[in-house]
This record gives sequence, C-alpha cells and structure tokens, in this order.
Amino acid sequence: MTRSSDIIRTLPFWMIFSVSALGGISNSASTPTIPVFVAADLGGGPELSGLLIALSAVTSIVAMPLGGHLADRFGYRVVAMSGIALSAAALTLLAAVPHLWAAVSSRLLFGLGNAAAMALTLTWLVALSPNTQRGRALSIYGLSVWLGLAAGPQLAAGISAVAEPRAVFAACVGIEIAVLILFSLLPQPAHPSPSTATSPIPTVAPRGAGAVWEVLRVVWVPGVAAAAAWCGEGLMLAFLIVHLGSAGVPATGLLGAASVFGVFAASVVVARLVLARLPDRIGPLRAAAISLVLLCGGLVILGIAGSFAVAAVGAALMGVGFSPLYPSLTMLAARGLRSRNRALGLGLFASFTSLGYASGALVGGIVLAAMSSTWAFLLVGMLQLVALAVLTVFTPDPSPRPRVSPGEGGEPSP
Repeated sequence: MTRSSDIIRTLPFWMIFSVSALGGISNSASTPTIPVFVAADLGGGPELSGLLIALSAVTSIVAMPLGGHLADRFGYRVVAMSGIALSAAALTLLAAVPHLWAAVSSRLLFGLGNAAAMALTLTWLVALSPNTQRGRALSIYGLSVWLGLAAGPQLAAGISAVAEPRAVFAACVGIEIAVLILFSLLPQPAHPSPSTATSPIPTVAPRGAGAVWEVLRVVWVPGVAAAAAWCGEGLMLAFLIVHLGSAGVPATGLLGAASVFGVFAASVVVARLVLARLPDRIGPLRAAAISLVLLCGGLVILGIAGSFAVAAVGAALMGVGFSPLYPSLTMLAARGLRSRNRALGLGLFASFTSLGYASGALVGGIVLAAMSSTWAFLLVGMLQLVALAVLTVFTPDPSPRPRVSPGEGGEPSP
C-alpha cells in the first residue's frame, strides 16, 4: 500500500465523512427542537416531548440491522438513498403538519430512515478501506459524528432565534437532500465471489431465516463490549449533572458539572487524532482492552468525584478510552463477515451501541432510586471489566494484523 493510496486522502472517504457529519447535524438540530415544537404547536409538555424523541431511538435499533440486511441484498446505494428519502419525507411532514398524528408518524419514519442510512455509512467505509488502514480510517471518520453533534444544536438555535420551530425541520430537509446527492455519487462497494472471500475466522453467509442468527454469532462479542461501553456514556449523559450536584458541584459555570461534558468531548477529539493508528498498530483486541480499562477507571472516578477537578479527570479518561474503542470493536465485528453480509452484521453491531446507550439511563435510574448515583457509576464501571473478560475469552483471533489477500481488496486471508 503506497502513500498515494492512503484511504484518508481519497475523495470517497471525505464524501462518507460529509454524509455522516450532515446526517448528525440533521439529527442533532431536529431532536432538541422537538420540545419547543411540542410546546408551541402541539400544546404538550415534557412527557410528550420525551415520548416523541424516544420513538426515533427505539426504531433505530430495528432499522440498523434491517437496513443492513436490505443493503446486502439490493446494494448499499439504493437502501441508503431510500432511507434518506424516508427521513426527508418525515421531516417534511413534521414541518408542514402541526398535529400529533403527524409528529408520531414523522419520528417513527425518521428513526427508520436516518438510522438505516447512517449505519450504512460505517459499512460503506469498512468496505472501501484496505484492511491495514481500517483503524485509522474509522478513527478519523468518528470525528464526523462529533462535528455533527456540535453543529446541529447551533444551527437549530440560530434558526429558532429568527423563525418558528418548524423552520428548523424545513432546514433539515435541505440537509437530507444534500446527503441524498452525496450517496448517489459514492462508489458502490464490490461484492467478491465466495472463492475470494476468505477470513482467518469462520465467515458466514445469509441462509434464509437463519441469516440474522448466523451473523449475530460473529458480532455478539464486540457487540457486548460496545453495549457495556455505551451504557457508561448513557449513564454519564443522563445523571452526571444530578450526581455532581448532590456532591455540591454547581450545574453551570466554567467549573460546573455541565463543563465536564466539554472536557469529555475535547478529550475524545484530541485522542482520536493522536491515537488514530493505534488499532492498526497493536491490533483491535488489544486497543479495545485498553479502552475498556480506561472506561472503568473513568467511571469509578466519576462515581467518587466530589469536585469539578476530580470529575474532569474521570471524564478525560473516558474520552481517551472511547477514542480507539469504536474503531477497534468495529474492526473485530467486520473481520468475520463476508462482503455479502457485512451490512447486516455491522447493522446488528451498531444496534448494540444503541441498546447500551438506552440501558445506561435505565440502569442509572433504577440504581439511583434504590441506592445512590455513586453506586450506579461504580456498577457500570465494573461492567466494563465484565465486557473485557467476555472480549478476551471469546475473541478467536487476537493477532494484531491479519494478512491481506491480494484477491479480496482488503479482506483478511488465512
């Protein structure tokens, strides 16, 4: 692999990066606008807002593997473009029809379309990346998610300052159309023949009704680790401010609890840039193991934190831990899959992160009500070590770099 063929320097990589960033902007601009829209146009309160927001999150868990399965059968482009068209139609409905039935329908359709399309961007990148560059490519690609999450609320706030909430949804329709155009221009990943699709671990192919089970057999181990890790993030986002508030840390201000999230985000971005090559250099299993240990330490420190400074240390450890984790786990999930079922497998893997994220808030609420927020952070911190044990024991191939077959264009060979 020469320097000129560096995946990071190719146009398709930055098109995929832009698709992910724009999709994130659309989601993070429209979602926080829901409570304002509900109050202004539907006459509802926080309960209705929470329900509408949750509808998309729940449907996304189903949409990711479903979109992957369809993409394996009909091609990445047609499914991704269909998903974006569906999410654009959903946002148009939300902007044009200020009624409860339209809002419910819109959020369900948006969750299905946007989640399926965005999950395919990850699969698309894995399919186009040479095996020895996937860790770095996934690390840099991950910054697009943070860019989208940061820019979306700012866009929503700017539009809401001069127009009604529905104007935000209309602007997001324009973003979805831009994503649709980018998807139409992306090169379609090739599907190699079975004779060239070899792997150091047993590969699977769809077999009728058992296709999902066969693919799940490959991705469940990195999926469990991802669920545990994102359980920690979900817990932190849901209860960190309440947890630190009980210890006397103010919610706002430069040294307030909300600023701890800034430390977390900054540490993720910096670590992503510094550690982008780590999974490729030491192998995804070792990189994921280090990440889970750091996450455990960060959650424990947050659990016992009684000041901004201590909480900032815990958040920084979590940020550094998260930076190589997703690329590493994605590599572990992808390398046991044939190209013909890669989208289904990575869609199932992505569902584990959504499930973990939702579980963080649920587990945190239950433990907080029964004991305290400190115990919630400590228990989820220990969960990272359980995930580490599962990952270490059940991962078949711990080698740093699988050899590459010249006939598969990036697929590992025995």
